[in-house]
Amino acid sequence: MGLSTNFSFADYTNTFVNVEAKNTLLSTLNVFSDRQTSMSPKVSLDIIDEVAQKVASSVNRYGSEWSAIPKRSASNHLIEAPLYAYQDRITAADVQPYRKPGSNLQMSVMDAVTASALAMHDKYMRTKEKIFADALFRNTVEATYTQQPIISWEDEFGYQQATGTIKTNVSSGDPLRSLDDAVTAAKVRMGGLAGQLDGFILFAGSNVYRGIKYHPDIRQNVQFGVLDRDVLFNKEVLPAFSTFIIENVRVVEVTDQALYGIGPDESFLVPRFSKPLSSEIALPFGYVATATSRNLDLAFADPVDFRIWSVQDKFKNVELFAESSILPVVYRPDFVTKLTNDAV
Repeated sequence: MGLSTNFSFADYTNTFVNVEAKNTLLSTLNVFSDRQTSMSPKVSLDIIDEVAQKVASSVNRYGSEWSAIPKRSASNHLIEAPLYAYQDRITAADVQPYRKPGSNLQMSVMDAVTASALAMHDKYMRTKEKIFADALFRNTVEATYTQQPIISWEDEFGYQQATGTIKTNVSSGDPLRSLDDAVTAAKVRMGGLAGQLDGFILFAGSNVYRGIKYHPDIRQNVQFGVLDRDVLFNKEVLPAFSTFIIENVRVVEVTDQALYGIGPDESFLVPRFSKPLSSEIALPFGYVATATSRNLDLAFADPVDFRIWSVQDKFKNVELFAESSILPVVYRPDFVTKLTNDAV
């Protein structure tokens, strides 16, 4: 990282391309794995209208018939992506009174700029988690300063989020059957897209998580080797999250209601997909990184998830700016199942 000179800007964007943020659940698990870009803040989206499995029929060996490859039909939707902007100013007051952590040396200007830039990136990652969670679990995107202040993917695409219950009652509940029923129903709704399925994640509130993990049937099945012992001996995916696996469903305890909006007795069953090599059509969950707009020179640069740069004023104070314009898209809200805890 370096400082700008002669009123030009110093672009730090590439420095943050591979910077990981700790305990960002949805980003780390790569639920929105399908990343697209747009040079315009207005994004043109195509929704998949046909997802049936393609199966060829046999033909006459010496005839002229051929099996055609059906084309998926789509409808177009024009959506404006929201913009998130961050700013900080580094002056002598942020440098002179302080020393480097763990050192007797005075803090340098670059130390202060680096600390501020990292703080901006952390705020961006937490904001990204929040908008991903709102899109995935509630099918909405807050876009106050656009033509659609609240974007509803259920209204936009015409699919409603599936619902159900997960029975964790100790005496009569069967959480395994509840999960299996929800998984089967989701696969039926997927049609041909089930071929790109990588598994399921259950984002569970605390009561749901404990109700499944410590249910007598779960412990019994582990004892007799029916389930993976990972159920009792957790392999942590993220330090702040408890997790275990039931067959092909990874159950993750989510406790931050302010960020993820999942109550103690709520859970969301979410499929994960991988993109086929033969198709350029978007997967059911993805996001679009669009153009940033506050700096004219950077407004026409290649879109990135997070752009950060600095300028110096006439007194050599450093002004630090960051922008992010990403639009999480849930093409098929019905692929996500909200499961409410039934512990009675």
